[in-house]
Amino acid sequence: MATIRPDALAASLEAAFGDVLAEVRVALGEVTIVVPVDRLLPTLTRLRDGPGFSFATLIDLCGIDYSTYGDGSRDGPRFAVVYHLLSLADNCRLRVRTFAQDEAFPAVPSAVDVWPVANWFEREAFDLYGIVFEGHPDLRRLLTDYGFIGHPFRKD
Repeated sequence: MATIRPDALAASLEAAFGDVLAEVRVALGEVTIVVPVDRLLPTLTRLRDGPGFSFATLIDLCGIDYSTYGDGSRDGPRFAVVYHLLSLADNCRLRVRTFAQDEAFPAVPSAVDVWPVANWFEREAFDLYGIVFEGHPDLRRLLTDYGFIGHPFRKD
């Protein structure tokens, strides 16, 4: 099994997606791309099915609250969702980050139709951060009690 090196993967992503990607970064041997929320689902689908990519496995999805990142000096959207993808065929991983644009009602499209395993990961991010996954088939609390008020991983 051949392994795609991180710098080669980053170059391939930049060539394939062009201006769609807001950022491509290689750090500590891992590739992270930032995708605008309105281009998220087409990008995820192409990463799974498109020629030259075979990220067939979603290994994790998590929410992030950046409100206190860097002692609160960070400028940009508060909430992000990060997808951790794995290509067994190419023996490589990819991190995809997208930002919810509305801090008061953070929302991103659901990836359940791309990877069904996203179902419970999205429910966890909703429960803990209050991130709404639009189009999710059953978005409800997963870890806290149904009567719980708030989202315990938010920094406020």
